[in-house]
Amino acid sequence: MSHTSQRRGLSPAEPGKELIVLAMIPSEYQNKTGIGSAMAELGVMMLKHHPENWILKNFTTTKIPQLGPAQGFLEWFYQRSPARAERLTIRLVASVSTVITALWTDKEKVINLLNELKSDWVANNQKNGYPISIVLSGLFSDIHHCCQKSHCQEHTYLQSLGIFGVAQNLPGEKELELITMCGHGLVGNNYVRDLIRKVQTQELSPKEASLKLAEPCVCGIVNPIRAEEIFSQLAKK
Repeated sequence: MSHTSQRRGLSPAEPGKELIVLAMIPSEYQNKTGIGSAMAELGVMMLKHHPENWILKNFTTTKIPQLGPAQGFLEWFYQRSPARAERLTIRLVASVSTVITALWTDKEKVINLLNELKSDWVANNQKNGYPISIVLSGLFSDIHHCCQKSHCQEHTYLQSLGIFGVAQNLPGEKELELITMCGHGLVGNNYVRDLIRKVQTQELSPKEASLKLAEPCVCGIVNPIRAEEIFSQLAKK
């Protein structure tokens, strides 16, 4: 998935720090009877395996057009039962979306999710003709490990060749590690620099900055754990 392949800062020397699971359907199948329910079921299964971030986790702080008038109710419901509100939100969004995403920092949780999908969910989709693709994004070594342990067949790879052109005008490497956590460009350079400044002046803790960093990314693929580590490193400079 191209919007996750530009991420920087991961290294085979430190495996298991980040894995993203994406589920997608071709847009022409979006209105096929029952496919929304299958996506909603997948969304709930994703939450069951405790990701660090997921699509529209930020629904309490960011206006989400897909939720429409339901957002106000969900924000109210979240104050009373956060876990139930999160499950309801991902069900609503997944049932009308062609893509859902979640991010983990624990390979075993991803393996458990893949094993659960293989038990009945995949077979039911094949039976009903639902072309839902499951994509793993991360280090090749981590993806290979997860597929091997869950007996899934890897069949396609996408790898970024990096950045070409006037690269000397790019932000610093640590800044890029934060900026590229959002593949749609919603985490901007000036926003990142402002968060770094606030961490260095102790206006925000590294953890608070990492949560702020994740807010604009509605896909839910910013890694708050890795971001907190980076902010902690930058606070010492």
